[in-house]
Amino acid sequence: MPHSTVLGIDRPILVCAVPVRSISMVNPPSECEAVELRLDYMGGDLEVKLNEVSDLIKGLLSRVKVIVTVRDPEEGGGNWVDPSLKLKVIRIAHENGALVDVEVEFARKYANSITSWSEVILSRHVLNSRSNIRSTIASDYALASSMKALTYKVATINTDDLPALVELLVKEGEVPVAIVPMQPIQRAAAIMLGTALMYCSIGDGTAPGQLSVEECVRIKRERIRLISS
Repeated sequence: MPHSTVLGIDRPILVCAVPVRSISMVNPPSECEAVELRLDYMGGDLEVKLNEVSDLIKGLLSRVKVIVTVRDPEEGGGNWVDPSLKLKVIRIAHENGALVDVEVEFARKYANSITSWSEVILSRHVLNSRSNIRSTIASDYALASSMKALTYKVATINTDDLPALVELLVKEGEVPVAIVPMQPIQRAAAIMLGTALMYCSIGDGTAPGQLSVEECVRIKRERIRLISS
């Protein structure tokens, strides 16, 4: 996963986003460099099927990197999940060797309950208009740096936020930065600019504007070609 502060040729990691509505073995395409399991889509089944979730993670980790995500509706998630259950899922993910995606506000509130920050993607989802996006992401990034998070990710629905996101990416410090706009053309631009992660669809998408993994691969190859030439 991302570890270099240099916007190198290997970026971004292409993450296939999978909405998990029932426990079944996911068979991601070979183009997927990581798989995000969106467990919030399970609804009430999540709490009663934690053992099956553990088995699903183990099975996938034998083939591909795994990111476990449980997101609430105000963060773009499918269903509300009790914080205590989220912490159980985070523990299970870390025990099995998977990474987790944690929202900034949840991280601030439950920082003492999360021990493996080096395996955490700290996320900010901007789903409405914000006039202070620069100050928000600067504060988030300071938190990510202090916790030594694996990556800081910011996703936004606002087209006007792109300059602030690009500035954050270009000025990246020790913690790699992933920028995820919601517009397809901006997602393509983010890949070309060397975002640390890009989330791609393999069927049903989990966010507006997701490019298919085939499109992500094509754009990343073009980035590599341009850098290498």
